[in-house]
Amino acid sequence: MARKSDEQQIMKVLIELAEEENRLTESMVDMMAQTNELAARRTASADMRTTLSEERTDLARQQTKFVAKSTDLAEKRTASSDTRTTLSEERTELARQQTTFSAKSTELAEKRTELSEYRTSLAKDRTSFANERTDLASKRTTLSETRVTLAEQRNALASSRTFLSTYRSVLAKGRTELAFIRTGLAFVALGIGLMRYFGVGLWTILDVSLVVFGMASTVFGVKNYVVTWNYERIFRQKLSHLISDSQSMN
Repeated sequence: MARKSDEQQIMKVLIELAEEENRLTESMVDMMAQTNELAARRTASADMRTTLSEERTDLARQQTKFVAKSTDLAEKRTASSDTRTTLSEERTELARQQTTFSAKSTELAEKRTELSEYRTSLAKDRTSFANERTDLASKRTTLSETRVTLAEQRNALASSRTFLSTYRSVLAKGRTELAFIRTGLAFVALGIGLMRYFGVGLWTILDVSLVVFGMASTVFGVKNYVVTWNYERIFRQKLSHLISDSQSMN
């Protein structure tokens, strides 16, 4: 029994030692995590210092550039001052020249007065010429009106000539169709005369052909002459109206 109780006590001691070892291990793990966190913060701080150093370097470079630009601007300002001095001297010279020009301007003003008087006399002459031109313009207007009237009459005559040319063409067409009728009647008369004179025979076919050709020519001429006669009647009425209008204009 004593031995068993000793073993139990040993087991308790071992368990307590194991628990203590676990607690120490957890403490060591926590310490390692804190160490890693501090290392990460130190690294971040180092990176930030590096970034700030780079920015400071850039600012130093920019400051150097600004100093160089300021020097250039100072030199340009000095050059501008020299230029301004030169311009002041030139302005003084220009003032002297302006005085000279003022004297010349006075002389020119006197000459301009003389030219104004001469221009006034020319204006009077121009007024008289303008009056003459107005009279000539009135005469020209009258002549233009006469020319317009003559042009209208010429256009009317041209229209009449065109109408008469068309009427002449219609009459010529009617004359041609009357010639067809006359020729057809002549062939008919010739064919009938030949048939009555020679009687019926071998040449009767030629005689009948002449009669048929004459009748066809007569029918063709009559048919077309009827149309032409209607056109001629219309043109005759228009011609009578045209003659009456010409008499009324005269």
